[in-house]
Amino acid sequence: MRATLGVWALPCAFVIQRRNWRYNGTNKKNLMEVSSMLFKHPFLNLNMGLVKENFVIAKKDDKNFWEARGFKKIRKYPIFRYKPNSSEIIMLGVPLSIEAFGNEVLKNSHIVDVCTYCGTYGMGGPGFFGLKLQGEYGTRWLTYCIWSASEHILFDDNVLQCHPDYAEKYAPLIVFDDYANSLEKFKELLSDMAIKEVALSQESIEIMLVDSSDKLHYIKSYKCSDQFPEQGSTGKKRNSFEDGKMSDYWLVTYDETHLKV
Repeated sequence: MRATLGVWALPCAFVIQRRNWRYNGTNKKNLMEVSSMLFKHPFLNLNMGLVKENFVIAKKDDKNFWEARGFKKIRKYPIFRYKPNSSEIIMLGVPLSIEAFGNEVLKNSHIVDVCTYCGTYGMGGPGFFGLKLQGEYGTRWLTYCIWSASEHILFDDNVLQCHPDYAEKYAPLIVFDDYANSLEKFKELLSDMAIKEVALSQESIEIMLVDSSDKLHYIKSYKCSDQFPEQGSTGKKRNSFEDGKMSDYWLVTYDETHLKV
C-alpha cells in the first residue's frame, strides 16, 4: 500500500514535535528522519539467517496478485544496475521457514529444477542452493541460504561442489571444468524424485527423496562435517553457519522472487 507523507505541502508554520525538537520549516534533516521512521517498510532487514529481503520485480498489473501473497510495494529499493520501467514495481515479502510452511506440506513435492546460484548481494551472488518444487500448493523454492551452499550439501554422501583445487580429493557431482553439463545431469537425476521426509535438528538436515523406482536418496547438510571440502580462498574448512540453527537457513519462497543478503 502506498503511503504519502504530505507534510511538504503544508505551510512552514506546521510544527512537528518529537524527541524534544521542533520543526519550523528550517530543519529538513529532522523531518526526513521522521519520514523515514513513519514509513519504513515492514519487510526491510528481515534478518532471517543471512537473508535481509525477499523481493519481486512485478508488473503493475500484477500488484493485487502479489498483495494476495503477502507482498507490499516499496517505493525505492536498490537493485544493482537495474531500474524498473514504467510498467514495473518492486514488492517485498517474507519467506517462510520449513516449520512455518509446513513440513508435512513439503512431502510428495516433486523437484522440477535445481539452482546452485540463488540469491544476490547486489553485485553478485552468495551461491545459495535451491530446489524448485511443485506440489498441491503450486510452485515454490526451497533454498539453503548460506554462502557457497553447494559445498556444504551431500547428495547420497557425495559433495555437490568444491573448489577445483580439491576436485580430485572430493570428486564433486558438479564440477568446475564442466559445470553446465554436470549441473544438467544432476537436474535430470533429481527431476525423477519427490520429497518423502524432511528431518531437521539444531545442526543438521536430511531430505529423503524417492525416485520413480521407489529407491531412496538423501540430501544432507550439517553445521560442521569432515565431508565438506576446504575453501579455495583459505585452504581451510568452515562451518556452514555460526549463529542460530539449521532451520534458520532453509527458506521457502514463491517462484520469480529473489533473496537478498
